[in-house]
Amino acid sequence: MKLWLENWEEYGDALQLGLGGAEVTDSGSNATEKLTALEYVQLMRDTLAATTFELDDEAVDTTIEGVPCRILKPKGETKGVYLHFHGGGMVAGAAFMGDVENRHLADTFNLAVISIDYRLAPENPFPAALNDSYSVSKWLVSNASEEFGTRSIIIGGESAGAYLALMTLIEARDSSDANETQEFIGANLTFGIYDWGGTPSQLGSRPSPNDFDVLSPEIINFFTSQYLPDKGIADRRNPQISPMYADLTGLPDALFCVGTADHLLDDTLFMANRWKASGNDCELLVYPRAPHAFTMFPSNFIELFSTQRDSWFKKILTN
Repeated sequence: MKLWLENWEEYGDALQLGLGGAEVTDSGSNATEKLTALEYVQLMRDTLAATTFELDDEAVDTTIEGVPCRILKPKGETKGVYLHFHGGGMVAGAAFMGDVENRHLADTFNLAVISIDYRLAPENPFPAALNDSYSVSKWLVSNASEEFGTRSIIIGGESAGAYLALMTLIEARDSSDANETQEFIGANLTFGIYDWGGTPSQLGSRPSPNDFDVLSPEIINFFTSQYLPDKGIADRRNPQISPMYADLTGLPDALFCVGTADHLLDDTLFMANRWKASGNDCELLVYPRAPHAFTMFPSNFIELFSTQRDSWFKKILTN
C-alpha cells in the first residue's frame, strides 16, 4: 500500500540522481560530467518550484527588520501568532510552501501566521538564516501586542524550519530581555534536524532501512556542507549550531513529529527525550514507515497527523 504520492517519490529520485548519479563538486571543472554544488542546489530549487503549491490569495508579502516574510491573518479576531519557518535543507524552500497548512491554522485557531523567507545557503551559509530568524523573533516579541492584539506566540516549522524554530527559542531564552521567552507558549517541531554532527539515522541506521525516504545520508551530508562549510564534526556540534547539545531548560511545551522511515528519525527521538529530561513538557508523534516531509504531500497519514496536531494547538491555546 502506498503511503505517499508517486510525485513525491519522483522528487526523491530526482534529488538522489542529482547527488548520487552525478558527483557534486565545489568547482566548475568537469561540469559536463559532474554537478557543481550550486547546480545541485538549483536542481533542488527547480524541482520544488515545479511542484504545485496552493497559494493563499489573502497572504501578504512584506519585510520585517529587512527580512522577507509572508503574513496570513485569520478571518476572526486574532487570538495568537504562529511564527513559522519553512523547510528545504537550509538551501531551498520558500514561505509560500506552507500556505495551505498556515491558512488552516490561521482560521481554525484565529492565529496570525508569519512565515519567514530566511536567507539560504550556499550563497548565505551559517549564521545568516539564524540571524534572520532572531531579528524577526525579537521584532515580534516587541510588537505582537500592538500589531496583532495578542502576546501569545507559538513557534514552529518543518525539517530545517524546525531547527531554526528551536534555535530561535533558545536565543529568546538567552536574550537580555527576561520576558522574551515567556511570550512563546508552544513549539511545533516537525521532523527537524537537531544534530549537524550526524545522528545514527542520519548515517543510515533506520528501523526499516529499505523504506523510501526523500533524504539519504549523502543528501544530508551535502546540505550540511553547504550550510556549514569548512566545519568539522566537533564544530558542528557546538550548541550554538546544534541544539541537541544546548541547554534546553526553561522552554515551552513542544510537539515533536517524525516518521520511522525518516533519516532524521533519531534527531526527533533524541530531542524529545532531552526536552523532557530538561523539565519541559512535550508530545511525541511517530508514524510507522512515513518518510521525511510526509506532511507536505497527500498521504494516508495526513488526516491523522492534522487531527493530532490540531489537538495540540487547541491545548496550548486554551491553557
